[in-house]
Amino acid sequence: MSKQICFILDWYPTKTNNGCVFAKHLIYAIADKGFDCVVIAPRIKNANTEKVPYERVEKTENDNEIRIFTPTYLHLSSRKQTIRLSMNNHYKAVMKTIKGENLKPDVVYGHFIYQCGLTAARVGSKLNIPSYCACGENSTRFEKGNQPYTTGFEYANWKSILETLTGIVSVSSNNKNLLIENEYISDSMKIGVFPNGVDERKFFTTDKAEARKKLGFSNDAFIIVFTGAFTQRKGINELNSALKNCTDVYSVFLGRGDCEPDCDKILFKGSVPNDMVSTYLNAADVFVLPTKGEGCCNAIVEALACGLPVISSDLPFNDDVLYKNNSIRVDVNSVKEIENAIKRLKNDKDYCKKLCEGAIASAKNLSIETRAENILRFMELIK
Repeated sequence: MSKQICFILDWYPTKTNNGCVFAKHLIYAIADKGFDCVVIAPRIKNANTEKVPYERVEKTENDNEIRIFTPTYLHLSSRKQTIRLSMNNHYKAVMKTIKGENLKPDVVYGHFIYQCGLTAARVGSKLNIPSYCACGENSTRFEKGNQPYTTGFEYANWKSILETLTGIVSVSSNNKNLLIENEYISDSMKIGVFPNGVDERKFFTTDKAEARKKLGFSNDAFIIVFTGAFTQRKGINELNSALKNCTDVYSVFLGRGDCEPDCDKILFKGSVPNDMVSTYLNAADVFVLPTKGEGCCNAIVEALACGLPVISSDLPFNDDVLYKNNSIRVDVNSVKEIENAIKRLKNDKDYCKKLCEGAIASAKNLSIETRAENILRFMELIK
């Protein structure tokens, strides 16, 4: 009988909402390794979000089933006066599902510390099973004063709860260091660093001319692509300003948000289905994401898998995936540095090609299957 892993997520993707799609890819990969995967994704009661059924079943491409449960819970707030109540309600919703559905998990795995990792720790203690937390938060979350993390640490006993985990799966060396340096956990905690992985069946290099033909883009255009939320943290304002100073550079912006770009020569901006992202990436020459805070950015890993040179932040959250052979790293607060990096790759085709080759080579070590195997080995579920 296969071992059962209970994954606790804040959201599980639907046909119209790709939130946490990277976690879904990991769960699919683990299910295809022969594990019984169950997902509990508590939804805030009366929240203005997409309505989903309490129970549904998905199948991987290899025909392995994943059961998804979506109970509701009352979230009061993350302020110091009510954060404990919100945490308790989340935990109770998960435990009610486990008991009510007669689930028998051998391991529980919470995705992100608040609230799922904290709930996973409590479930593990209650059921006397190993518990793990994925720390994939963007790095700014751990800065002192950032809510709800500072509040949870000071008023909701987070450190003691997290110390009951069997281990933590960190998406970057930077996140691991921040957890220890900011004393969310002790340095004796078992922590593994596993950068996010890419589904090689969905993200891979294809013929650029064919991709451009499909999208109606010119073969002669130099195109940069951005993927992510249109927010200040993702650096879209700086990129927009840099592109206003670049001649004959076309752009594609995949995402949505309040900071909508308005530079010249935008070929497309807006959300697209997840299965179309690879086509847009393969139609571009360079991927640019001047992000200011990440755990490990899935969009960057996907771009590498599609053979794109990357222009992104020189901050340490990129250290595990971006190197001199696949990227140009810049001060993301400097519009001039972003502009110069774009111009360099536009004007130096040999250098651009060299970084393309480096991207493809780097992506070989970043497959979701390899990541799944490494995490299962870390959890001592395979040898």
